[in-house]
Amino acid sequence: MCINSVTCGSGSTCECVVTALREHWDEANARVLQRKAQLDAMLGDSQRYEARRRDADAWLSRMEARLAAMQPPANTADSFHAEVHQYKHQIELFGQLTQRLIAVYRNDDTTRIKRSTEAINHRYNELNNSIVARGKALHSAVSSLQNFDRSLEKFVAWLSEAESLLDAAERDPHLLKCWERAECVVTKTSLNSGTSPKNLGLIH
Repeated sequence: MCINSVTCGSGSTCECVVTALREHWDEANARVLQRKAQLDAMLGDSQRYEARRRDADAWLSRMEARLAAMQPPANTADSFHAEVHQYKHQIELFGQLTQRLIAVYRNDDTTRIKRSTEAINHRYNELNNSIVARGKALHSAVSSLQNFDRSLEKFVAWLSEAESLLDAAERDPHLLKCWERAECVVTKTSLNSGTSPKNLGLIH
């Protein structure tokens, strides 16, 4: 190339060197401008990513605090579960943004955004799993309560019948023996059906 010329004794040689330098300058300048445009775009994308990350972090912190303040499963609000489920779409969009940035800036270090997104996903999954577990516990508690109600109804019926027989025996002492026989029969029946006061946990 002309730029390797040692002398500049003629106008053509100097002209050749200047032309080569200008070409190199133009190429270098083009690369610098291209990188600047890329960095400007990266800055904008980073700001959008950070805004999304802050929003997700704030939402998760708020929901985690609400969950920690909740009483036993019976007090878990349906609206809370619905809000967690509804926010799943925002978590998915945040993940898509992360994957796009990793693909676009594959030649740059994207370790930080990978870790940040993984942390957000982990916290959301933990929150969702806690809600699912509380829902199962609530279902189990309701089922147990319904079973207890049915057993209690049987016991109340037994108690009412026993009180009626006792009242009759008190009014007529001759019915006492009938009452004793009836008590034996009822007690045996309650033991077989599991509705005795002791089985129901009403007496110790």
